[in-house]
Amino acid sequence: MIAKFLSLRKSKRTLRNIHKLYARKSKSLDTYVKDSIEQYLKALQSAIIKKDATEAKQISKDLEAASLKLLPKSSFDKARDFTTGILFALFVAVLIRTMWFELYTIPSGSMRPTLKEEDYLVVSKTDYGINVPLQEKHFYFDPSLVKRGSIVVFNGANIDIADADTTYFYLFPGKKQFVKRLIGTPGDTIYFYGGQLYGVDAEGNEITEFRDFQNLEHVPFIRFDGKAETITAPQKGNLFSSVIFHQMNQPIAKLNLTSLDTIAGEIIPQRGRSPIANYSDFLGMKNYAMARLLTETQARSLHPEIELGKGILYLELTHHPTHIGASLIQDEYRRIRPEFSLSTSLIPLQQSHIDKIANQMVTCRFTVKNGIAARLGMDTNKYKSYLPHLDDVPDGTYEIQDGKAYKLMFPQIPLLGVFTNGVTKELSGDHPLYRHDPERIQLLYNLGIEFLNQYLPSSKHNYLAPSRYAYFKNNDLYLMNGPILTKEDPILIEFNKNELEKKYISTTVRPYHPFADNGVPSLEEIKKNGVQVPEKMYLVLGDNHAMSADSRHFGFVPENNLKGGVSFLFSPPGQRWGRAPQPEISYTTLPNLTIWSTFIAISIASTVYYRRKVKKPLRFDS
Repeated sequence: MIAKFLSLRKSKRTLRNIHKLYARKSKSLDTYVKDSIEQYLKALQSAIIKKDATEAKQISKDLEAASLKLLPKSSFDKARDFTTGILFALFVAVLIRTMWFELYTIPSGSMRPTLKEEDYLVVSKTDYGINVPLQEKHFYFDPSLVKRGSIVVFNGANIDIADADTTYFYLFPGKKQFVKRLIGTPGDTIYFYGGQLYGVDAEGNEITEFRDFQNLEHVPFIRFDGKAETITAPQKGNLFSSVIFHQMNQPIAKLNLTSLDTIAGEIIPQRGRSPIANYSDFLGMKNYAMARLLTETQARSLHPEIELGKGILYLELTHHPTHIGASLIQDEYRRIRPEFSLSTSLIPLQQSHIDKIANQMVTCRFTVKNGIAARLGMDTNKYKSYLPHLDDVPDGTYEIQDGKAYKLMFPQIPLLGVFTNGVTKELSGDHPLYRHDPERIQLLYNLGIEFLNQYLPSSKHNYLAPSRYAYFKNNDLYLMNGPILTKEDPILIEFNKNELEKKYISTTVRPYHPFADNGVPSLEEIKKNGVQVPEKMYLVLGDNHAMSADSRHFGFVPENNLKGGVSFLFSPPGQRWGRAPQPEISYTTLPNLTIWSTFIAISIASTVYYRRKVKKPLRFDS
């Protein structure tokens, strides 16, 4: 039955195409050719009307052979038909891709562990509205359909994203698309504590949706100085005397080198809000520290002023950026500029703590070749002299997630038309990546995201800090979304005691801010020090804060940039296959019903039109 349907369908297409070609050339044909073609066309139409698939198939073959001989296409005809076909296909593809759905491949690890590099997704373009093709507009948009926690797709138009330009089908200019989790809607105020999100909505009510994805870890900044914008011309020696610091792409603080060679700081008031008291109060940055692992030699060299306890490794915590005691530095762009002062703490770690870090370890996806490790996609020739060594690890592509090491099995090998880059296999417990010795854990922790030796703790003036963060939650100290030192741990008890003592003996000229658990924020704290999402804007974050350029970097996403949401993951196969963890989306919304009903209506109308056209007497008078 299906074969008969498909055969008749092909015969109908042959009838339409050759009849169209005949009508176009009939005036230049002689009587014999016209009569021959007309007889074939009438016979084929009769067979189709009778639904005789066998006869129609044979006549179609004869008609096609006759048309090649009697109705040959000129070069112009072929070029015109090819161009028309391509343009029509592009037109339909653009409409479908921009207004209905498209397939999308995850290019980076910013959404780990929810979505990984080379995951293949189906993206729905009707989740929130009806998009205008190739423009940053909507025919229709319903803000109530945008749910906190949804995984959204947006483009980079009018956002501070470098290299956001692209082309669709190598022809139409456009903007690259990005996938992140939507956190804040217009009017929301968002605050960070304990790796979690807290917020109030535009009416001042607590946002409870954040509790639905508390398994994810969230950090309010990428680095303490955020974006450091120099606003004066460089002086002698590439010195910049004034710097504005941005978080969430908003100007928060300013440091100035005065004529007396001192550094003065000021907080920049936010529109319509009272100024925050201290830079580190904003977003709850004071609740977080940037973290590295040091050997005893490194700890003594970098921090001779700190008394060390006995440890195998030392957890270095830098925290509480402040303008008091600020100094001049040379940053990674070789600018000499003012920089915040940071408080520093050290915690001695024992093997039990190192084991916990190993069991929580998370890295980017990385390659090992001839003992040299590099972040996947990195130009190894350019950075060859800066790459770390994993001499005992066999060649391959690896990733570590929650302490489990995996190897990619089939990089760049297509399976059933889909590249299986994402298929991984968990490694056995005796693999070298499971080593828990201090040297291996220090390397993986300090370099496991960037995989560049510039991030090694080699100098006190090395301002390239790895994307590793520490925070308190319920009085336990967390790294990589897991408690490394619990509140009952004698080492953490001693650490908390020492932090308070350092605060009491510090001076007003250079105060010390202890790194401690400030507790779950009150609604007043959230409103006062959180970031407020402007009207018609949205705040988005990557699930993998350590590898995500998101609203912390480029700021808020305009409403017009929201293009849809992730429906489900269809490759690679495995436990993550299917719908991504996010709030349920209704399929009976106006945008969905409009696009689907339009597609169904066009399909039905086209089918009816062509069925009737086949049954109508063919016209041969042109």
